Amino acid sequence: MVAGVRMRVRVSLPVPGSRTFPKQISVKRAGGFLVLESNFHLGCGKVRWERLLLCFGLLAAVGILSSCGSSTTATTPTITVSCTPTDVTLLGTSQCTASVINLSSTLVNWSVSGTGTGTITAGGLYTAPATIPNTTSNVVTITATSQVQSTLTATQSLTLLPPTAITNVTCVDTHLAVATKVSSGGQISCSATASTGALVPVNWSVSNKNNAGVTTNLGSISSQGIYTAALVPPPGQVVTITATSQAQATQTLTTTINVVFGNAALSGSYVFSTTGRLPTHAYWARTGSFSLGGGSLSGIEDINQGGTPNTVITQRSFTGSYSIGDDGRGTMQFCEGTSAACPLGSPATAYFNIAVFSTSQPSVNQAQMIEFSAPGSTSAPTIAGGEMLSQSQSVFSAGTANLSGTYSFDFSGITAAGTSQSNIGDFVANGHGSIAAGSTTPGTVAGEIDTNITGSAPSQAAIASTSYSVSANGRGTMVLNGLSFSFYPISAGRAKFIEIDTPSPSILQGDAYIQQNSSTCGWGVSALNGLAAYQTSGSSAAGVIGDLGSFTASSSGSTGTIGTASIDENNAGAVTSTVGTLTGSYMLDACGRGTLSVGSHNYVFYIISSSNAVLQETTSGVSAHGLLLPSQGGPFVDTTLTGSYAFRLAGTDAAGANANREDFVGQLMSAGTGTGLTGTLDLNDFGTTQASVGINGGSYPPPAAGIRETMMLPFGTTPPSTRNFVFYMVSPTLFYVLDTDTTGTALGVINKQF
Repeated sequence: MVAGVRMRVRVSLPVPGSRTFPKQISVKRAGGFLVLESNFHLGCGKVRWERLLLCFGLLAAVGILSSCGSSTTATTPTITVSCTPTDVTLLGTSQCTASVINLSSTLVNWSVSGTGTGTITAGGLYTAPATIPNTTSNVVTITATSQVQSTLTATQSLTLLPPTAITNVTCVDTHLAVATKVSSGGQISCSATASTGALVPVNWSVSNKNNAGVTTNLGSISSQGIYTAALVPPPGQVVTITATSQAQATQTLTTTINVVFGNAALSGSYVFSTTGRLPTHAYWARTGSFSLGGGSLSGIEDINQGGTPNTVITQRSFTGSYSIGDDGRGTMQFCEGTSAACPLGSPATAYFNIAVFSTSQPSVNQAQMIEFSAPGSTSAPTIAGGEMLSQSQSVFSAGTANLSGTYSFDFSGITAAGTSQSNIGDFVANGHGSIAAGSTTPGTVAGEIDTNITGSAPSQAAIASTSYSVSANGRGTMVLNGLSFSFYPISAGRAKFIEIDTPSPSILQGDAYIQQNSSTCGWGVSALNGLAAYQTSGSSAAGVIGDLGSFTASSSGSTGTIGTASIDENNAGAVTSTVGTLTGSYMLDACGRGTLSVGSHNYVFYIISSSNAVLQETTSGVSAHGLLLPSQGGPFVDTTLTGSYAFRLAGTDAAGANANREDFVGQLMSAGTGTGLTGTLDLNDFGTTQASVGINGGSYPPPAAGIRETMMLPFGTTPPSTRNFVFYMVSPTLFYVLDTDTTGTALGVINKQF
């Protein structure tokens, strides 16, 4: 009988004293067990002995019937293999599984036939080789072998296919248009396709041939091919995006994208300042801060305007907008005295042209700026220039702690009579709103000020004890040496100041820098050491004067010496140059005030850090100020000037005391060969503006050893105007520059863009 079949057996037994068999026994066969119906009663114990044989016979019959189906049919172990997919591209994978039946273990060992035909894991994951191993066949065999019965095996054939060829890499912008460029912080989406148009699985990477192993300014690309540009273009302004086949690493295809500047290059909080003149020759200064992003801005400012009457405006709010072009040049406008939106192109109260430059931090950009005319106009109400510097967010919560330590400052401008004035010095802030009293006794207590007004003898005075405060908006106020200032911290190490007295006995503006010394009055003469470059500007009896210089400082004991010094000077169009032959000396007290002589030029300075100081020229008949910085990365060679640069210069013509002010800002490109300089500038010449003036064919001669170089820049076309300059290398990213033409004096900086 077959197991699991239900069986019924009916048996009739005679009942004692009866001729019939009224009782029935039902036997059911279910699942190999004997089941007796509930009405069954064998009754063997109640029958006579002659019937016992019949009972035992019946039991034997039932036993036989019960055993009918207890035997099993013998089964054979089997194994099968399945792999998905069965067509595998080189370096691709296929997952294999094995099914084992009628064995005590379903575990198998995996193998792949042949040498170099790929690999397979213990879990059955097959990885194809990088090349087809057999020139006559592209088929490999996967074998599964039972771990408990080695003779039990099964196989699966896989066909190796060459990877799908990448025939095109395409990048599109947010409008799904094919992208050839992307602006600061912008995104494009890239894909790799085969000749059929099908997407090819690839790995993405981005590089730049001009980076020479440096990975800054490249931006990033995701595994999905989304490229995000850096805020600053890379060297050469080009990135290479590479698609590498996931199936075959040797198969790649590239595309190049131009990375340019855009509005995202400037975002966050900034402190700015401009200084210059009005068309009436009245002095003009503004300092403030703003937040900007996405083309919009808002902020506060303080303005001090000379003339009659002297006008001082404090904490004036403004809104505005800005736009940055591909080359980093852009425009900006303020709508002052309002909180209403001020979109680009709407009427505004102040207009600027700017040039973006990068810092040592790739994510932080700054800008040079000049005041300019409104769109569609060539007449500007103000002729001034300055800078905007990225502001640390910590200044809004630090309060008076924004000033804590000893600060060297450089404030310059004019007196109420209109003569040039320079104030440099240092003060000690306790971080809690107090300025300590100073002394003029050398090296005892920090806190003194040197004043130089053209036509007067320079003077030195101690700083009186005073106080300062800082509001939640980041603007502070201070009384210093009897003058009232507002200031805008850039960070705990630097702040911009502007005088706000009404009426003003003077109009002063400038910066304060924290001294990089762990102890007050802990300086020694060796703080001025090595090669340094400096720049000063101011006035003389002849008119506006500007100097560039460099020297090598060394110290022995308490004295310092100056050697191999150079000075280029433009004094209202009178140009003199002495290169590498000047000598001099210097002294520095413990509190950071020093005196310096270079040739016939005399200076007072206050140290900031090693070979870094604010500087005031005290040569007879001259009132000038500036900054001394250590020169790094020299000597200058042709390739030092390679890439894109932002520049700004300010100066006057050669008309003496009534000289007309000019400011220009722009971008300069150099291939590092000494020739073929190109670029574009925007000019504000005493209120008459010219935008996008081309520079073409500029050059600099093969340099001599050192950090000094000359340059010629032709700009304009009807006919081109040629300007001659000398520049000193502070570092490969910063150069001081001086106009050496006899038509006037202009002084400024060149900053590396990328």
